Amino acid sequence: MTNSSRIEQATREFVGATLTGQEITLLVHKAFPDWTGGIYPSDCAYAKTANGFVPRGKSAYGDGVLQYLGSDQFKVLPTDAIVRKPSTGRGRGSSTPRTDEDVQKSLAAKLAALQAKPTGKNGGAHV
Repeated sequence: MTNSSRIEQATREFVGATLTGQEITLLVHKAFPDWTGGIYPSDCAYAKTANGFVPRGKSAYGDGVLQYLGSDQFKVLPTDAIVRKPSTGRGRGSSTPRTDEDVQKSLAAKLAALQAKPTGKNGGAHV
């Protein structure tokens, strides 16, 4: 689960409200009591422009779940206004867990392909 998805789930009851980073952190801890990692509201807070919501930096760190209003002020966006971060196509692969046997077969095939490909000056494989 990503930072923005945790914040999204934790703030659904507060759509339209203006919250501080500390309030958002408290809501995430309440919704996910076992979560021990960081919570970064500013990473999923987009700025509103004439063209709609855009990430505040060069690239988006997560979905635009919050509207950035100013220093430590975030408005919770309704679900239909959330800006989903474009997929990079580098996903984590299939959501179906692979067995150890599948992983071993995949690694064996990749190793065989590497060994078959001449890469050194003398044509030998370097693994």
